[in-house]
Amino acid sequence: MTPAGTPAGPGSAIVTGGGRGIGAAVARALTARGVKVTVFARSQAQLEAVVASGWAALAVAGDVRREEDVARVVALHERALGPVEVLVNDAGILARGPVEALSAATFREVLDVNLVGAFLCARAVVPGMKARCRGRIVNVASISGTLGTPDASPYNASKWGLIGLTKCLAEELRSHGVQCLAVSPGSTDTELLARTPFPPQMEPDDVARVIVFAALDAPAAMTGSNLEVFG
Repeated sequence: MTPAGTPAGPGSAIVTGGGRGIGAAVARALTARGVKVTVFARSQAQLEAVVASGWAALAVAGDVRREEDVARVVALHERALGPVEVLVNDAGILARGPVEALSAATFREVLDVNLVGAFLCARAVVPGMKARCRGRIVNVASISGTLGTPDASPYNASKWGLIGLTKCLAEELRSHGVQCLAVSPGSTDTELLARTPFPPQMEPDDVARVIVFAALDAPAAMTGSNLEVFG
């Protein structure tokens, strides 16, 4: 029997934002380690391409902001692949502009996807993880969660919040054998980065390697850590 709180071995995982970029790279890396992966994102076509490539076992389209969609992906995953042992919260969007030019609706949308979505997904899997005294939640934050940059207040605020959520979950779940870690990449060559003035410093596969370490290999004592991958 595996002691509670030990790093996860091959099992099953849900990866949000799994249709492209870092999320798709994480799905591929986890699958290579023998993990059965469900990819969850809004684009069914992108998700099906990930599954067709052999990088994931199941594709479920939906929106991390919708509680019913989150409940549905967890239910479909558990029916097809078993208990959720790993959750990787990678779904994220970007809005840029000076603060006076941003609408409240735009600001809320970024926080809803990047931060509230991660909360909803974590909330959905935590009861099962606590019952089994085992599980990992990895939140994909950003270098933007530790600094300020012009024209990026919604995104940066969401990533600062995501690191804070990670640390709170780590303390809540510590006694239950469940760990929560954040991974904060720097400029990664993705479609999202292409909408910023920053040049890429690394590839999605570089970040995926660190996320997989956090999900499968990091010792339980690292719970609450923010792993910086700045290139």
